[in-house]
Amino acid sequence: MNTPTRLGAAAVIGVVAVGGALLWLSPPSINNGSAPTATSGQPSASASRPVNLDATGILLVGVDEQVQARPSGGALSTAFNEALLFSQAHPDDVGYPWIDPSSGELVVSAATPQGRTLLEGASIAVPHRIRDVAHGSAEIQRIQDEVTMLRSQGVIDAQLIYRTMPDQRDNRALITISSMSRPLLEALAGRFPADALAVEVDPNRP
Repeated sequence: MNTPTRLGAAAVIGVVAVGGALLWLSPPSINNGSAPTATSGQPSASASRPVNLDATGILLVGVDEQVQARPSGGALSTAFNEALLFSQAHPDDVGYPWIDPSSGELVVSAATPQGRTLLEGASIAVPHRIRDVAHGSAEIQRIQDEVTMLRSQGVIDAQLIYRTMPDQRDNRALITISSMSRPLLEALAGRFPADALAVEVDPNRP
């Protein structure tokens, strides 16, 4: 597969089960000049946002919630796309980037101490901060890939799943289901780290 261009990188964020092909990308440079000092943040980019956690620990997401970044162009869009490529080049150490809509900051995600070192060494020419997250982008992608196999494995109510994509806001794998199923949520939490999962219930299945 051809390596996507920098500005084309955002197009891959909604793909279901890409099989990790993009992890073969060479590490990009995030050298765009001087940048503000990065500070540690929380896995959820907005501390004031209400968090709806299921009893399993899975995050419940409303259909109207924005969980993928929407860069508006210019330097922020360039920095976000480069940060996305950087997370794919260092998938075990770096999680998904996000743009905090309340501040306009680029949020980059350190999944390990090595990931924080890598991000602190990158020069990012837009306002930004580093947050600590529990999972790298490789694990989030692996979960998305494996979720697509649950129906063939006979997992109860797995036929309700019809989409997976990265939840960049919360650094989780977002799983969209057509109706709520307690057995399915419990099965998901039993197979994967609950803090790596988000579930959206949307009956308007394509």
